[in-house]
Amino acid sequence: MLFMKHRNTFVTVLIVLGAALLTIGLVMGYLDPQAQVAGNLGLSTRKPVMTATPSATPIPPTATATTTPTAVHSISTAVFSLTPTASSSPTFTPTSTPTFTPTPSGPPPASAPPDRIVIPVIELDAPVVPVGWTVTDEGAVWDSADYAAGWHEGSAYPGHVGNTVLSGHHNIKGKVFRYLIDLEPDDEVFLYVGDTAYRYVVTEKHLFEEKGKPEAVRRANAQWIAPSDDERVTLVTCWPYTSNTHRLIIVAKRLEIRN
Repeated sequence: MLFMKHRNTFVTVLIVLGAALLTIGLVMGYLDPQAQVAGNLGLSTRKPVMTATPSATPIPPTATATTTPTAVHSISTAVFSLTPTASSSPTFTPTSTPTFTPTPSGPPPASAPPDRIVIPVIELDAPVVPVGWTVTDEGAVWDSADYAAGWHEGSAYPGHVGNTVLSGHHNIKGKVFRYLIDLEPDDEVFLYVGDTAYRYVVTEKHLFEEKGKPEAVRRANAQWIAPSDDERVTLVTCWPYTSNTHRLIIVAKRLEIRN
């Protein structure tokens, strides 16, 4: 009886082992093809690590990534081109610093005194002749020209730095400076040397009482015909028409020049 009991137990163990081996064989048979397929595809049979679901939009490279610059990040030469196109306004960019060369604005300095004076606003057009001076008991007195304006010898030629002095009668012997009193600032005065004109513009007008005045006053008035450090013409005559008690001084400067 004991033998039979042990025999049944042994048989039961064999049956359980056989079932277990059969189960293992079935499982291995299933896994082996899967492993083979994975090997052929270059996939790992390890359990994948869970990651975020990939987005349909590619993730751009980070700031630290080394990438080739694209057209978006590169400077387009078309944008900064100096050649205007139909789609952009032309931009002027000088290729070098321009050099400004002054254009001659008039004739060169004269080599002779003036021989004609023209003042359009008072309709004056008269010849100019040189005049000297005469020594009297009162000192040196400038001579006066008849029927012409007198250029004071030793004063500046037109076009030169200095004072070009002209005097003239206003009530006798031609009355060339009869209407000099009517001149105002900005009126034009032209001195001619031959066919060349030198243009001046009136800047000052002075009327000094001189008759019966002390010598110091007359000397102070005479300073207006002295040499100057700018380019000017000074016109001198007497005033008023009936008594000649005052000295009229007109100063015109060469602000603009033309032929």
